Amino acid sequence: MSEPPKISVLVPVYKVEPYIEECLDSLLSQTSTDFEIIAVDDSSPDRSGEMTLRILEQQSRIRWKFIKNAENKGLAETRRIAALAASGEYVLCVDSDDHVHHDLIRRVAEEAEKLNADIVIFAAENISPDGKINYRVEAGDTVMSGVEAVEKILDLTLQAYCFNKLVRRSIFLAIEHPTGLIYEDICVSVQTLGKASVVRLMPDTLYSYMYRESGISTRFNPKIIDIFAIMDRVEKSTASMPIRNYRKLFFRLKYVYGFRTIAFQAAIKAPTYRSAEPILDSVAQRLRLRHLLGMVSDHRPKLSLVMAMLKIHPWIFYRFVRRFGH
Repeated sequence: MSEPPKISVLVPVYKVEPYIEECLDSLLSQTSTDFEIIAVDDSSPDRSGEMTLRILEQQSRIRWKFIKNAENKGLAETRRIAALAASGEYVLCVDSDDHVHHDLIRRVAEEAEKLNADIVIFAAENISPDGKINYRVEAGDTVMSGVEAVEKILDLTLQAYCFNKLVRRSIFLAIEHPTGLIYEDICVSVQTLGKASVVRLMPDTLYSYMYRESGISTRFNPKIIDIFAIMDRVEKSTASMPIRNYRKLFFRLKYVYGFRTIAFQAAIKAPTYRSAEPILDSVAQRLRLRHLLGMVSDHRPKLSLVMAMLKIHPWIFYRFVRRFGH
């Protein structure tokens, strides 16, 4: 019987018919073969699942498993299902409309082996359909504890994406995966990092995160209010960690990142004020004077002023952001 692979690549598949072939090609052409692909068709309504199965069946170089969910489970639960079926020491999440560097597996496995790291974080880039690089997701070049990495996420100096993190599978399976919520990566990342002893941050850009007009971050999605629930879960999992200035840092994540994201995305991306209003109201109701003062003390007076408009009346905020928010 062959040895289990070092890495299991978890690939949830849902409505990615135009992109799945490029994604799988980037995995099947890796310089290393010491990994397996666990592809899970999350009851996709298009041909994504059958295309995935056909592409995997046509090759024998890389080990693979294919699973089909009888009903749609969502991204977080589908990743967990894939991890349960995996046999690698580590798991790596790859979104099925993205693609990866041809040397990704070898390089992250080498770093994990060298340092006995629980998590390896690498740099990524966001790319437009025309190939233009919109921005880079930097990782740095250092070794730290998991709690130190959580501190960097709270400080907004480290991104909480799942796609640029190799994680020990036992850790990945030991956490809660928030079913039915978007922005689940923040919750998953702080939990896995919180359980890690050694985290390696490497500067290599090994993942291409594709900008899609239909993506969560590029279209209006009323479920953006899920961030409220996500922040509650993040607080629950981080409050007992020995993090310096925890209250200040968590404030930065919850209000500067969370509340701002909900309010600005609703105002900018909603087709009408009527569709944005209930979301803006929900943020306004949660805002307090102490939060606005906290933004000022965090050296964000402009944000405080604009969010004060929201507190006064969502319509004022909406009109201001629609005119100047871009």
